[in-house]
Amino acid sequence: MISGQEIARALTGSWLLFRNRPEGLHWFDRSIEGFWRSFGVFFLLVPLFGISGLAERKLILEETELVAEMFPDGSYWMAQLTTFGLDWILLPVVLALLARPIGISRGYVAFVIARNWTSLLAAVPYVVAGLLYLAGIISSGIMVLMSLCALAVVLWYRFNIARITLQASISMALGIIVLDTVLSLVISEAVGRLWN
Repeated sequence: MISGQEIARALTGSWLLFRNRPEGLHWFDRSIEGFWRSFGVFFLLVPLFGISGLAERKLILEETELVAEMFPDGSYWMAQLTTFGLDWILLPVVLALLARPIGISRGYVAFVIARNWTSLLAAVPYVVAGLLYLAGIISSGIMVLMSLCALAVVLWYRFNIARITLQASISMALGIIVLDTVLSLVISEAVGRLWN
């Protein structure tokens, strides 16, 4: 079970890592128990995921001119949840298999813990854009632009996390970010085909 104190400490560490400060790592529980507990962040992200999903649903309805009654809500939410769940666990599994061959075994646990916890902070700009769009304050075009800007910042953030936690070279950190991005795209495409 994740305590409020652990969440507060992890958010402090996440903010420090966002500011490219390696001491942010000290705010996370980097034990094996902390490693497994960090996967519980998934459940903290579910409400944020729901907001982003609602915004995406509204965007699809507006762009395709479907009426809400014709929208396959069950399939949509099942596909979204499946994609989110697979995306959450696939990179740690793949990196666990690759850690020794590519020389990141020492930093693997810290990387996964930081990646999991910093997902809370990384989700904020997407949620803000989604809420503004759902409230009718911004248009779909502005929301998409905000989301693309957020993506650029999050990729930079992930790059710094990989570089700091794994003590990796620029090319290694970039490789891990590319791997993460490619896995996300493959999961999204595969799940989209499965549920369509």
